Amino acid sequence: AMALVVMCGLPCSGKSAAAAALAERIGARDAPLKAVVVDEPSLHLSRGAYASMRTEKESRATLRSAVDRAASKSSVVIVDAMNAIKGYRYELWRIAR
Repeated sequence: AMALVVMCGLPCSGKSAAAAALAERIGARDAPLKAVVVDEPSLHLSRGAYASMRTEKESRATLRSAVDRAASKSSVVIVDAMNAIKGYRYELWRIAR
């Protein structure tokens, strides 16, 4: 199993600041773990992607694929996005198992 942190919240609620602080904190430790932040900007996804169901679904699929690629026993994957859909969070949890 890998370590997975899923940030949840509305836009501008502090998710990115918390994710960055957590990643910095993990990186400052002498542990063999590496923090990997998966977010919309790093994947070139726009915030407008949540305007329609089709584009939101595509964005979630892109984020999920990035989490799957980053998953490893030597990393802590931090998913920094709205993550408002419970079923989607379950899909992410299944990747981490």
